[in-house]
Amino acid sequence: MDIAAIFKRAWEITWKHKGLWVLGFLANCSGGGSQGSSNISRIPEYKIGGGEFPEIERWFQSVPDETWIIIGIAVVCGLLLLALLFWVLAAIGNGGLIAGFQMAETGESVTLGSAFQQGISYFWKLLVIQLIIGLASLLVFGSGIIGGVLFSILTLGLGLICLIPFICLLVPIGIAISIYTLLTQIALIVEELDIGAAFRRAWEIFRSNPGQIILMGLILGVGGFVVGLILAIPFVLMALPFVAGLVMGTDTSSLTGLTMTMIGILLYLPVLLIAGAIMRTFITGSWTLTYRDLIKAKTA
Repeated sequence: MDIAAIFKRAWEITWKHKGLWVLGFLANCSGGGSQGSSNISRIPEYKIGGGEFPEIERWFQSVPDETWIIIGIAVVCGLLLLALLFWVLAAIGNGGLIAGFQMAETGESVTLGSAFQQGISYFWKLLVIQLIIGLASLLVFGSGIIGGVLFSILTLGLGLICLIPFICLLVPIGIAISIYTLLTQIALIVEELDIGAAFRRAWEIFRSNPGQIILMGLILGVGGFVVGLILAIPFVLMALPFVAGLVMGTDTSSLTGLTMTMIGILLYLPVLLIAGAIMRTFITGSWTLTYRDLIKAKTA
């Protein structure tokens, strides 16, 4: 397997068929599929003393508790529906990306509409694959966590030391499961298999080529992490006006700095979304081409 050739071809398809970027954006709706990190910085806390906004306080106090409960339930339901929508869009986007790269490799015309239609046609099967692997992972990891907690309680906390290696293994195991899930989805679309056959085929490819798959995963994972760090640098720079305003210590400087920071973030957000969509398109395409190369080598 020529990794350099795969990356070159994946980038050529990514750049040529820019409509796939839309599917990359949709695939990113789940928040998964790419490696990275998020840091939560502490923001200075400002407290407003009671009585500064009496009308607002009286309005909040006049709202019955039952109303707040209804509002809370509505917000939770809305968030759940939004998460479900993002999950559906991500599945369609991921399926469309795989199908788009497959069409490009087989010489078919690749358009956003055709790839999106393919994503919709495979949606339910992709959803079932995610549910099966997700529930199986939840069962295994959940049982392990519960067992570990009980073991720690019975050993008065000393068992936690024995669980450290297991905890350290969770990250690579999680990454391996993510790769296997993607390979199963690729097998489903590229070879037009049913769900059971796709699981078996992906496991066969995974088991027969562990070194090549791990190497590809490391390159894409580390590369994605580095690109993510580079894309995060502007956020640090955009925070400088706000920090400078806080250092100056006046209300005007703080408000001006905050305004400049927020404007910068709003202007940079589209760039970040486009870059993320391109990166997701390239990564999914690289895995699709990798799978095609591996099955060719196996049948050769």
